Amino acid sequence: MTKLKELSSFLMGVPLVWGLAIGCSSVPIAADTNASQPPTKASADMNRPIRVPVPLIEHRLPPEQILDKGAVAEAHCTQALAQLAALDSDQRTFDNTVLAFEQSVMDYVDAINRLAILKDLHPEEAVRLAAAQVEERSGKYLVQLMARRDLYQALKSYSENRAAQEGLDTEQKRLLDLTLRDFRRNGLELDEPTQKRLVELQTRLVELTTLFQLNLNANESRIVVSDAELAGLPEAFVQRLKKAREGGWIVTCQYPDYFPFMENATSEDARRRLFIAFQSREADKNTPLLTEAISLRDQQAKLLGYETHADFVTEERMAKSSAAVKRFLSDLQTQLRPRRDADYARMTELKRAETNDPKATLQPWDIAYYLNQIKKRDWAIDSEAIREFFPIETVLTGLFGVYETLFGIEIVRVEGADTWADVPLYEIRDANGGGHVGNFYLDLYPRPGKYGHAAAAGVTVARQVGSDYRAPIAIMIGNFNPPSTERPSLLSHDEVETLFHEFGHIMHQTLTSARYGSLSGTSVARDFVEAPSQMLENWAFEKDVLDRMSGHFRDPTKKLPSETIEKLKAARSFDAGYRYTRQVFLATFDQVIHSSGPEVDVEAVDRQLYADILGLTPVAEAHFPATFGHLMGGYDAGYYGYLWSEVFADDMFTVFETNGVLNPAIGLRYRQSILEPGKMRDADELLREFLGREPNNTAFLSKIGIEK
Repeated sequence: MTKLKELSSFLMGVPLVWGLAIGCSSVPIAADTNASQPPTKASADMNRPIRVPVPLIEHRLPPEQILDKGAVAEAHCTQALAQLAALDSDQRTFDNTVLAFEQSVMDYVDAINRLAILKDLHPEEAVRLAAAQVEERSGKYLVQLMARRDLYQALKSYSENRAAQEGLDTEQKRLLDLTLRDFRRNGLELDEPTQKRLVELQTRLVELTTLFQLNLNANESRIVVSDAELAGLPEAFVQRLKKAREGGWIVTCQYPDYFPFMENATSEDARRRLFIAFQSREADKNTPLLTEAISLRDQQAKLLGYETHADFVTEERMAKSSAAVKRFLSDLQTQLRPRRDADYARMTELKRAETNDPKATLQPWDIAYYLNQIKKRDWAIDSEAIREFFPIETVLTGLFGVYETLFGIEIVRVEGADTWADVPLYEIRDANGGGHVGNFYLDLYPRPGKYGHAAAAGVTVARQVGSDYRAPIAIMIGNFNPPSTERPSLLSHDEVETLFHEFGHIMHQTLTSARYGSLSGTSVARDFVEAPSQMLENWAFEKDVLDRMSGHFRDPTKKLPSETIEKLKAARSFDAGYRYTRQVFLATFDQVIHSSGPEVDVEAVDRQLYADILGLTPVAEAHFPATFGHLMGGYDAGYYGYLWSEVFADDMFTVFETNGVLNPAIGLRYRQSILEPGKMRDADELLREFLGREPNNTAFLSKIGIEK
């Protein structure tokens, strides 16, 4: 997953945090003393502007200063926009109207994101709550901003003056067109009473989405298991469990506990209890929040003239319509069904043999466990044994080396950086001349109150301001096994793949050279944004790459054996039937709840689709919709994008397969064609440029075992 609540444009009702693209003045934000390194020399490519480092995250601010800084940023933005709106029509130029709007709001975005990001990462609850207030206030402020008729009329007035637009280049025209489109999609062509109602709906949505994620971040769900129920679990896992006050051992719903337990615990009842706890996190609070959000989104869509929220969302995506998305998901579901059933048959057979019960049936809490057993049995792949070859520092060194080779960069740790929770900070430099490219943080271990999934978040957006280019800052978030006194943090191969994926987002966010912040980095169409990172997951299966990234934690000279790598590669799609059917289920659930009117019983829809698509018996005690954070984090009616973009990811990888996965010439071409442009051009055009042909789905279907 990329960014948490990332805004790829002026998305209605979505809070600003992790924003990557609201449009925006060079009006200075309040002085920030936590500046990063001084400006560096230009890179060897003299066609590129100098990248100027920007202030880093001020994590030591007390809560009251976080609130004050948010208010100051808002005041500066308001003042700059007032000057823009006050100009006479005959005074309007691209610079004092379109660009001034872009830069004013972008300055605000940058200032707010450095504050709001603390909501999901800071160790102190008081700071997280203050940052959440800033996030919520900023979301409401942007709702009001995008409802301002004076700003829309200013931009529209300029757009209607053809003489004033003489000499504009393609990128300037694109910024104007997309900014006007975003205003229209926020109701500026509606009458005032209707628009007022739209603003009320959007404002409430800001509150709902902030609360939903705060609830999940604060969740402390757990189960307590007996000694007997620890059977099958790796000894290292058992050793780090904490003793429960009432007796037994605590297993939490955080990733480092949940996934190893579900994959290895032989106790079906313990797996069932943990599954229900995980699938029911914050159900009492979050289910009504999601239900209300669906109703508000439906009302918004209808006010804007769309039949459903799904129609509204997909109009500006690669898919273009919800009908196209439904066809895509339905066709894929049909094609996957034989493979899904074959996966179930193998798991059921294994369960019956293990339990000596010829009538045993497969349950949802069995899936991870029996897939892991099949991997061990049929492919001789022991995930826990493989983990010993991937100490996180070794993995990161190899990971950085791969990206350095491909993209012509250097990655250097910033020693002595003042960060929260001792999170490391890195600088990216251009290998040709050493010019500053950007910074990123690696926040890799779980802690109370922290965002609970894997993600990459843009904090400061790359963009040109005058003759300089403001360098970006990003954060990669993980929740991997923390190190202990006996052993370092050891990653599973799946987690290595996750690192490749999320760091691919970091590259997309930091290597962009797009001129405008609202169109830079990962601000591309949401159903394309995952493609660059999904493509880079393929590197986690290549021997040359894994030789760089592996080394047994007791003897680093021992690399992951070649035969193990071949087995991992051969078994890569062994569970494709179930795995991709589950993705179809998630995407279909999202589409259905956002195209079924204002009154939707999300749990009933979940149960129905779970049975129809996954073919499993729904678990009455589970409340999955309350945990589906994507739907309250910018992926509403857009979750299908994971599958949609994977088609393009696999197609792009064929170029590397043919020419070498560590080929720097192809890497540079990929950087220039896919990563650098951002949204300055449509994704379809970027794909055709990199591929040298029209994209197709052949590689994707072949990977998941479907012949065309």
